[in-house]
Amino acid sequence: MILAGGMTLSSGGQAQALTADEVINNLPVEQKGAYIAGLVDGLAYARWLSDRPDDAGMRCVHGWFYGSGNEKWAQIEQWFSRHLDKPADALLHVLIKKECGD
Repeated sequence: MILAGGMTLSSGGQAQALTADEVINNLPVEQKGAYIAGLVDGLAYARWLSDRPDDAGMRCVHGWFYGSGNEKWAQIEQWFSRHLDKPADALLHVLIKKECGD
């Protein structure tokens, strides 16, 4: 298994989202930040596509992540460390859903 551009490539050549363990323990700090920010932006955009033309949900997602600094990183890392075998994108979705709903 190798890490490539935020995805895990299995020996069969299929790509899978990174697990929380891979994000926390294998990515350098700057890549970890970029990967998580990319996931958050993707979830925010998906929310906008679902709700458009209303952008309140998208703004909530962005505010949740970008508006709270180091406290948010600590929350994410704590959540990820509890669920190391789960996909990072799914774990972020759960955190965001608690704050911003569906």
